[in-house]
Amino acid sequence: MSEETKKLPGPRGGLILGSLNEIGPKAHVTWTKWSATYGPIFRVDLGPLGDSVVLSDYNVLKKAFEDNADVFSGRFVLPIVEKAGSHGTLSWEVGEIHEKRTRLTLAVLEKLDLNKLAQNEVEAFCDMLKERQDKSPSTLYEMIHESNMNMALAYTYQRGQRCQYDNEKFRQRMALMDNVSEARRNLIAENVNFFPFLWHIGCSKFRQVHDALRSNINQELSSRDPSIATVQDLMDGYLAKVDGIDFPAKDSIPHIINFIGASLSLKTAIQWLLLLITKHKDVQTKIQNEVTSVFGDEVPTMEGIDKVPYTSATIRETLRIACPAAQVVPHMTRADVKFEGYDIKNGTVVFGNIWGLHHDTKYWEEPETFNPDRFLNSKGKLDNIDEESYVPFGRGKRRCPGEDFSKRVMFLYITSIYQKFGFEEVEGHPLPDVDDGIIHGGRHKPPPYKVKIVPRSDGE
Repeated sequence: MSEETKKLPGPRGGLILGSLNEIGPKAHVTWTKWSATYGPIFRVDLGPLGDSVVLSDYNVLKKAFEDNADVFSGRFVLPIVEKAGSHGTLSWEVGEIHEKRTRLTLAVLEKLDLNKLAQNEVEAFCDMLKERQDKSPSTLYEMIHESNMNMALAYTYQRGQRCQYDNEKFRQRMALMDNVSEARRNLIAENVNFFPFLWHIGCSKFRQVHDALRSNINQELSSRDPSIATVQDLMDGYLAKVDGIDFPAKDSIPHIINFIGASLSLKTAIQWLLLLITKHKDVQTKIQNEVTSVFGDEVPTMEGIDKVPYTSATIRETLRIACPAAQVVPHMTRADVKFEGYDIKNGTVVFGNIWGLHHDTKYWEEPETFNPDRFLNSKGKLDNIDEESYVPFGRGKRRCPGEDFSKRVMFLYITSIYQKFGFEEVEGHPLPDVDDGIIHGGRHKPPPYKVKIVPRSDGE
């Protein structure tokens, strides 16, 4: 068969649902298995949504999302997202408006003291660990969620201020966001995406929780003076038209919802970090010793990041083996394109299988094994292999704009926590494995777990 008529390989789908039943709840796992049969680029029949393309190798992912970014940087807006209101969001916009929205976001983040915000939140989190250390088994899983939500609200529409965890306004806003998150358990697999008429039949709860959150944010927006002198959060950025970037102030509402939702990936990463470190006592001991040797009793700061390579390697390894973004949000081609010998039509949905890249034996030795040392060289220093099949924050124009902030926050959490505490498995509550991860809201997250908080004494 000539290259001009080369047909994309892939599993044969059924007449109505295509391959949806075979994909199952963990598409990233299924796609990784299928890539072993069909190769690094293959077709998947999504039934009513038509054919899509899955990229499961670093080279094809790079060629698509970087070398051919203009063609592959489109966004397939899921029907349920469109019906819920996708306008004004970074995740679903394309072209010039997406670039403009990104500039606004980055301009706001530059004006906020994110390091101070993160540092204050981490210190409060450690205080909460101390307070709850005798309450075993601890719901550390939920504590991480509370802490992350406090930060997300602070830099979106809470004027850069964190709240006490029992603050009534904070609890209300967190509950509203939790309701939306629960309603979006598996965005891609929602029945409305395949049968749009169900929006008016079976999605009343979905509509209600979104309307309640939008109403809460709109109340805050209505209470603010549009003549903003100092930008303190994302909402202020819209009102002040930061750096001359002009969007209607009401656009801040879906943007805030989207941004808080995206921040849940950071929470998920920290939950995986503490889980995997607890499951590997030798890793926990090494991190504790390294943090103590570098920071002693001083508050850990970003200036010391190069001095704790093993801790940094553990963060990287967690993002590899249990990446929250196991599959990238679906891209869409913006033109007909000849790619790797295949004709791909304009408007084709394209998935990048990050899980497959991070578990590819071509790049990783024993990829199913949690091993932070793989990121260290023979001298114990960080080996910079970010460009080789390691893409926890995506690639190309759609790369996560919060990458640098997320890395800083994870570093501050891990160094500050293990400077003062450790964790142990609780009898009768076995800790889950990476394979037990679930897909929730498009993220690969660990199921809830409990641990015992163990305070360190005298640096031991």
